[in-house]
Amino acid sequence: MAINSTSATDAAIERPISVACVDDYAELCDLTAEGLESTSGRLRATPITDPEAVTDRLDEFDCIVSDYEMPGTDGLELLRQVRVLDDDIPFILFTSEGSENVASDAISLGVTDYITKSGGSERFTRLAHRIESVVDARRATEQVERTREQATEAIRTERARFRALIEHSPATVCLLDDTGTFQYVSPSMEEVTGFVPRELRGESAFDRVHDEDRERVEREFAKSLSNPDYRPTVEYRFRHKSGDWRYIESRGANRLDDPDIEGFVVNSRDISERRETERRLRRERDLTDRILEVTPAPLLLMERDGHIRRANDRAAEVFGMEREELLGLSPAKPSVTFRNADGEPIADGEYLWEVVAGAGTAMRDVDCEASLPSGDFWLTVSASPMSGEDRTLVVVSVDDIEPL
Repeated sequence: MAINSTSATDAAIERPISVACVDDYAELCDLTAEGLESTSGRLRATPITDPEAVTDRLDEFDCIVSDYEMPGTDGLELLRQVRVLDDDIPFILFTSEGSENVASDAISLGVTDYITKSGGSERFTRLAHRIESVVDARRATEQVERTREQATEAIRTERARFRALIEHSPATVCLLDDTGTFQYVSPSMEEVTGFVPRELRGESAFDRVHDEDRERVEREFAKSLSNPDYRPTVEYRFRHKSGDWRYIESRGANRLDDPDIEGFVVNSRDISERRETERRLRRERDLTDRILEVTPAPLLLMERDGHIRRANDRAAEVFGMEREELLGLSPAKPSVTFRNADGEPIADGEYLWEVVAGAGTAMRDVDCEASLPSGDFWLTVSASPMSGEDRTLVVVSVDDIEPL
């Protein structure tokens, strides 16, 4: 939020100034008002002969200029009444009757200035300059205060919005000091660790990290402390309130020198499910590899688009190729074509692996012709779908093969 206080203050200073000229002597009151307006084009002077009328119209004026000697309500009494309603509006005593006692009383009541009427027309110049000076100073102060209030409110709003985002975000946010102690913990931490924020505040963030992971996590934290530009990402095990170990991924940013934060910011998320999925996939891949190696029949593991993902040694042998040469082959390559039993090209969507993957059921004893970089072959194959790695894979067994 940008706030241009300089231009706003200049605009406030250049505005016209409304002045109440208060004197029970109408002729002198008019003379003062006329003298001020003729001296400065910014001044709009209103003559008022009844001091009692001033307080009812206080909102109309930027400055009060009052005589001292007036029957009923004199200048000091009017000043007292004005100050009850407004502590800041400039009030100038402009009088020919002056004494140290009057000046002292006026000062104690909050007068802005005390100017005598001595002299000719220059007295109006002197008074006009003083009015402009005190009103402009007040306006500048008010504008600065308004700007400060706007800036403070903008900061308060942004902080409230930021805090609301943090407290309602599914991602956990923590603030650590330079020793790794929790200073702030977002409410979502309970979903990840089982602990409510107050149970973790004041504790070391490393106390519940698995012993085998703690040194590595502390090392990354220390590295970021010595180099604030370094932003570590670590995976580790954290003991849940239930006693179970959860895999957590945390990303850190050293903002200890940022006066608005003064902490080490950590964003964390529970990756236990992802780690379990990865473990299961690794197990499935290992199992698949073992099956491929121990099965005497030629086996191919193919993706739905026909790419050969894996092949066993027997498959490489019957096709007369190295296993690495088989991997990645598909009908998309010019050197690879498949035809049906009648030798006719197979249309997209009708390849064996596409049909099996789409239907999710096995097919057996399918005859076809295949042209590979190593030659042309007559094949009898069977295929079965196998789910893995977020896509459907198809296991193809070559039951019979004859060169063409």
